[in-house]
Parts: sequence; structure tokens; C-alpha cells
Amino acid sequence: MIRMETLVNAHTTPLLAALAAQFPRSPAAARLKAAVLFHGVRWDDCLGPAGEWAFPSHMPYQAQPGDTLYKGQSRFYIPQIAQLDDDTHFRIRVKRESPFVIRQGDGPRSFVLAEGDAAVCSLTFEPKHAWAEALSADGTPMRATGLVQHGDMLVANVAPGCEYFVVPKAGVAQRTENLSCQFCLYGVPDQRMDALGQKLFEARVPERTLDRVSEACGHPETHARHLYLVGGSMLDMAAEGERYVQIARRLAEAGLADRYYIACGSGAIERRHMLELKDAGVRGACFNLEVWDPKQFERVCPGKARTVGRDRWLQSLEEAVDVFGRGNVMSAFVGGAELDGEGAMTSAEEAHESNVACGEHLIPRGIVPVYSIFWKLTGKERGVEPLYSLENFLRLNESHAAMRAAYSAKTNPDFFCRRCAYMEMEPDYD
Repeated sequence: MIRMETLVNAHTTPLLAALAAQFPRSPAAARLKAAVLFHGVRWDDCLGPAGEWAFPSHMPYQAQPGDTLYKGQSRFYIPQIAQLDDDTHFRIRVKRESPFVIRQGDGPRSFVLAEGDAAVCSLTFEPKHAWAEALSADGTPMRATGLVQHGDMLVANVAPGCEYFVVPKAGVAQRTENLSCQFCLYGVPDQRMDALGQKLFEARVPERTLDRVSEACGHPETHARHLYLVGGSMLDMAAEGERYVQIARRLAEAGLADRYYIACGSGAIERRHMLELKDAGVRGACFNLEVWDPKQFERVCPGKARTVGRDRWLQSLEEAVDVFGRGNVMSAFVGGAELDGEGAMTSAEEAHESNVACGEHLIPRGIVPVYSIFWKLTGKERGVEPLYSLENFLRLNESHAAMRAAYSAKTNPDFFCRRCAYMEMEPDYD
């Protein structure tokens, strides 16, 4: 086996050598992970067969001109997460001009990441676990219960439709406007809602939906330690809190609060609902502000800005620290979203300074900001990243890691570990 420590630390390839010289305070595996997240990997025919046994990508891969069809199909699933031998995990994205490629290794589940023609390290892909192929008691595939897996973390999303996509227009009957976060397609109301019984503007989740996802989470072979509760945002802050309390109580009844570290990944909710969540066994919270700069928050996240507001969101995060304790509260951000679209910042340096200010405000207050690198997935220029570069992403991670160390606020591995951070870097630094 080609071991990651041996070859990454050798700095033998042009891009990785340049990053090592520029960011010596970053771990070698973190530099590699950031580089592959940013640049992606070129297509290789090994990805099609690997999609048969690996945990699959969110959406099927669409073969491009020159790609080999897999079993005669132009759309098929490929692996979602690559895993290095030191437990570094990162999401796979195919980009045609990437300097990286993943090729078949010596064994059926052994692969090699290369930069150009030079091997960098061995890797494998996060496999499907037994629960993903199992059926619930009523015959529903467990993979259709709203449950997915990100390495060491199960993510339960039993109400995926986000109401920000269909906000009723004031004074205009039967008309709506889209106030969703500009970078997001995750919560688009679609057929997932039908399968899970979700109805927009109704907080309650059908009991049979909760029974199914509880059964899936309770499968003995999930190989996970964390259970993260997410869902589409609601326009009513109190209703959203009630929804998560209902979910958490059902999971607790199934004994899952004893098995997993359960965290609430809702929008900002009221303190009374946080207390009820804690009583139900929830141990952490992550209310995602997404963008730090106040003006950019209003532009990029209009639904969150209008229905909750930035000040109330920050208040909710501080209340969460009071309820769940330091080390158990995070807020996710998208590094680079403030540089995309009309009205965006025009300087990567300005964006970097804003994101450093985010850490300076939140980390001393016991809130850990976690950053994903921006992937442009919407619009006619999808796949073309904005001005926020790989170098700025590594600069930001080095800066925030130093702040977390200074305030004894490193990421809590019970909440968020290297095996579940497949788009974020904080556990790789801590």
C-alpha cells in the first residue's frame, strides 16, 4: 500500500509542494484535502464500478463527452466520499481540468490518488453499510427513510422541503417568491417530501416516518457515532423548534440518544425548544448562518434575513451555548458565497477579512464556525468557482485553527470528527 504520510509529506508534486511551502502550519493531509475539494478529480473509469459498493453520490453522475459509459448508461452513481488511511475524508467531485485523478489500485477496493502522473497516496471510498441495503419493518428501503451517511455521521432529514423556496407574497393570493440561500439546492421542495409525508407550513412529521427513520438509525451495522438532525427551514421559528422536539423525542424513545451523540442542525430556534431538545437527549446544536458580513447575509440568505434576522440568529447561537455548553455549538459557513452573484464582494481579501472577523466574534463566545469551500452548483456558470481561492481557504483555516487553540475551543470530536467532516477542515486541523 502507498501510505499517505510517506508521499504527501514528500511534497513531490508541483501543486502540493507549492501549498506545503506557502502553508507550513497546515497539516499535510489538510492541504491535500483542500486541494482536492477545490480542484476535484478528472474522470476515470474506475469510478463507475466503485459506485456499486461505495456510498453513492447525492445525484447520479452525468457522463461527459469522452467519458466511458458505465454498463451502457450515461447517468449512474459514483462514490461520494474518499477515505485516506489516516481517516481523512473528502467529497468526490469530477472536474475535467483537475490536476488530480483517482485510479484503480492493486485490489478491488484499493485506489491511488495521483497529481498528474505522480502517485500521491492510497485511498478507498466510504462503503455502503448494511443499513443502506436493508428494509424497515413495513418494507420501506432504509435508504428512503430520510437517512444518509457521511462517514462517521448519520444525517436524518425527514422534512427536506425548505419553505424559503416558496415564501407567500404579501397581499398577492397564491403567489410565492424564492428567498432560499443563493448557493443552495439542498432544500428544493420535490418528490422527497411525498415519500416522507412532509407538507409545507406544517411542523408535525408523520409518526410512521419517524418510526422508519428510528428503525434505520437503530440498525446494528451503521458504523456511526454521530446523528445529525437536519431539514428544510420553516418560516415560523417556533414551529421549526416544535418539529425538532418531536423528532428528538421519538429518537429518544427508540434509545438512540444513548447510542449516538445527537445534534440539532435546524435554523435558529427559541431557547425553550433548545431546553426541550436537551431533555430529549440532544447534546449539540449547529444553526447555520452561512455568511458573516451583514450586507452579504441579507443578499445571499434572504429567507433567513427576513424571517429571523442576523441579530436574532446570533442571539440564538449564544443561547445554545448556555443550554448545551461550550464545545457543543457550531455554525456552518460557505467560504466564497459572498463573492458570487450580483451585489457580491469584489475582493477576495475583503471576503477573507470578513471570515476572520467571524472567528474573532464567535470563537471566544464558545461557538465554532465551520467552513465549507464554495462549490458553484447553480446558474449558467455552475462548476466555475468565484474569486475565493484555495489559498484563501487554507489561510482562513490556519487563522481559525490558531484562534480555537488560543481560546481552548477546538472542535469536539464527539460532535464533529475527521470521519464526518467531508467538506470542512476544522477537525483536520484540531
